[in-house]
Amino acid sequence: MFDNIFGGIGKGCASHPWEVIVGVLTVTACMLTIDKTADPSLSAGPNSLPHSTKIVDDESHAIDVIFMTLIRCIAVLYCYYQFNNLRQLDSKYVLGIAAMFTVFSSFVFSTIVIHYLNGDLKDAMFLFLLVLLVNLKKASLLAQFALSGCSQTEVINNISKGMSLLGPSFSLDSIVCSLVISVGMLSGVQRLETLCMFTCMSFIVNYVVIMSFYPACLSLVLDLLRRGDENGMPFWGDRSQITAICNDHKTDPITQRVKVIMSVGVMIVHAQSRWALSGMETEADNMLGIQVTKFAVFNETEENSHRSVHSSIVHWMASGADHIVILILLLSMIVWFWFFGDRDDLAHTLAQVNKKQSTNTSVHVLETQKDFKHSHSQTEYRKASVYTSNKMVQTENVDGDIVDGDNIVEIRPFDECLDIYKTQKSAEQLNDDEVLMLVKSNHIKPYMLEKCVNNPERGVGLRRKIIAAESNLTEALIQLPYIGYDYSKVLGTNCENVIGYVAVPVGVAGPLLVDDVFYQVPMATTEGCLVASTNRGCRALTICGGVITRVVDDGMTRGPVVRFSSVTTASEAKMWMDNPEKFKIIKSAFDSTSRFARLTKLLVRIAGRHLFIRFTASTGDAMGMNMLSKGTEKSLKVIGEYFPDMEVLSLSGNFCSDKKPAAVNWIEGRGKYVVSEAIVPSKIVTEVLKTTVAALVDVNISKNLMGSAIAGSIGGNNAHAANVVTAVYIATGQDPAQNVASSNCMTLMEAFGEDLYVSCTMPSVEIGTVGGGTSLPGQSACLEMLGVRGANSQTPGANAKLLARILCATVLAGELSLMSALTAGHLVKSHMIHNRSAPSIQNLESEPCDSTRQSTHCVS
Repeated sequence: MFDNIFGGIGKGCASHPWEVIVGVLTVTACMLTIDKTADPSLSAGPNSLPHSTKIVDDESHAIDVIFMTLIRCIAVLYCYYQFNNLRQLDSKYVLGIAAMFTVFSSFVFSTIVIHYLNGDLKDAMFLFLLVLLVNLKKASLLAQFALSGCSQTEVINNISKGMSLLGPSFSLDSIVCSLVISVGMLSGVQRLETLCMFTCMSFIVNYVVIMSFYPACLSLVLDLLRRGDENGMPFWGDRSQITAICNDHKTDPITQRVKVIMSVGVMIVHAQSRWALSGMETEADNMLGIQVTKFAVFNETEENSHRSVHSSIVHWMASGADHIVILILLLSMIVWFWFFGDRDDLAHTLAQVNKKQSTNTSVHVLETQKDFKHSHSQTEYRKASVYTSNKMVQTENVDGDIVDGDNIVEIRPFDECLDIYKTQKSAEQLNDDEVLMLVKSNHIKPYMLEKCVNNPERGVGLRRKIIAAESNLTEALIQLPYIGYDYSKVLGTNCENVIGYVAVPVGVAGPLLVDDVFYQVPMATTEGCLVASTNRGCRALTICGGVITRVVDDGMTRGPVVRFSSVTTASEAKMWMDNPEKFKIIKSAFDSTSRFARLTKLLVRIAGRHLFIRFTASTGDAMGMNMLSKGTEKSLKVIGEYFPDMEVLSLSGNFCSDKKPAAVNWIEGRGKYVVSEAIVPSKIVTEVLKTTVAALVDVNISKNLMGSAIAGSIGGNNAHAANVVTAVYIATGQDPAQNVASSNCMTLMEAFGEDLYVSCTMPSVEIGTVGGGTSLPGQSACLEMLGVRGANSQTPGANAKLLARILCATVLAGELSLMSALTAGHLVKSHMIHNRSAPSIQNLESEPCDSTRQSTHCVS
């Protein structure tokens, strides 16, 4: 119930930000303009008070000073502690937004409230900062929710979701803190009572700000800062962030119950204290007015002596040591934070180095990482390792000992290490050198390191040590990052003997209108101009109404080779397999191996006593090679029952044909057979593509048709389809090697009246949305951008077909843009700008090279 209430409050504030902001500011302005002179209790000067209130007992004042000094010091230290916790937030942008609105607005509104009560914020400042820092963490989390939205609608919904999650706990925290601090109003210490009263007011004001004014400002500012329209991705958008926030901020029910019980107990204490005071002192009925008046008298007395800047400083230093103590503490904290706060890790490292130098040892750090989130840069040296799985740092000295933290751990004997490994069936309890000792003795295989140490990242680091030592590759591995990658998704699936990862930049081309739907197409490439050129083609095609695509056939293939005893038997087997009735027998065996693989046809070719059998089957949303292999193997066993002398030579006889140029793929198709078309008005050809329809048609015939025929190209009747196919394949987790067949493409251009008709025909697009690299985090995110991540639960195969259609449309955009550049003569100029930019030239000039290494761009 409370979640819905706070969610509704957040949604209302975020949906109507102007109304909320203007309403809060109006109430604040009214408080500032209220005339309070008619109230004699507030307007009377200090001379109208009873004489007893003017006399300040020296002893009582001294106790107040000492007590308040301690309270302020504790408040300052606690504020510093809370600020350090806030600095652990990943985004300084988030912390900046939260601090800007909550701290500033709460400070202003609280000041106005205290001013309204004729108070002074000076004595309440320290606990007021405590209030802000306590609540700033909640405000930062709410800002993270808002920043996770990719449109204004998502921002509003995310703010509502954040308020429903944070609202109940924030309300309970505010109640508990207010009740606990208000206990100080019963202490009998005059200044502490006043301080606690204003701090409670600050809690109330800050609560109102975060529950109303802050969500409204957050929604409004993010809307004003948005780059692009509702269909674009804002610069702060990160949809994966909100899931992590929800998982991290789970309310502990035990903690909540404890807070409720504490609140009830403190309320009982307050009730009993008020009843006791009402029986003892009737003068305390209007406690708030008396406290405010006392506080005003105290401040007015001080203000009378502040006639000039010089005199005020002298009076301030002479009036009490409490101010000097607080100033010294604040300056100390500022100096520590500014000069030493970020150097804890450095101090720890220097301490380790000094300790080892004192024992005449030499330390060589092998691998450290400076900034894993942004640069993944690492500094590697020779003899020690840093692995972050359990925050343990190990270094080795010349005596062969392991330095772990402040303790030197000796390497245990070989027999003891081997006994630990065999007993526990794991090397997790062994240090790095002990594990390497077992590797050298062949008790642990290098390819099993991740499993043996039960830590993939540590296993990769150990393998890097082995490779560096055996092949003298320490310097080469310096620039290859490995820390921070989720190897659990890779091992046993995508790669073996892992030593790191290579980051490839991902660009986006779009929006591209495909079959009346807009798409932002991710492209992973290191070739300059490719994404920019494809993006220009997307723009031209989207303006003219988009691309129409169709998948006309779907079937992955596997082509085993079998051998018979004679041509006669081989011919009989071919005719048997060509029989539709016998095909049903083969199909039944094939289909029984998978829920999704369905055999659709066989293509059999004979060569002497050899038969080459091309199995074609649909495979759902998977690319399907594993399904085909499994089904083909089962089918061959069934065929062998009818032809006992059949010998299976190879499950793949190159009649598939996989990852090799082959006419059979161009003619028969493999994977998805996709076509796309668009009609581009002559005006767009002239204004956007900077050429003419007649010139494009002429160059396309000369280059893509005649030129490819002269070259004897198979499936190469295009300008650069392989560029776009490979970039999309890498970004979406496909097998990059399959661009060989997937790039088969015929680009046709012809005059359509005054306009241009352009089409791409791609008969062998080998693609899928499940399996292989599609499950890796980055690749999965790119598939999510296109709305095709994973399998389609309602229509198996629909996601893979949609991805193939988007790919074909993107290829059409790339073809149109490059052909236009070639026609207009812009290709060389654009590549001189992008491919030979200043950083590229500097890198080239910094290395010795000869004429054979000069960077040139190859035009397809």
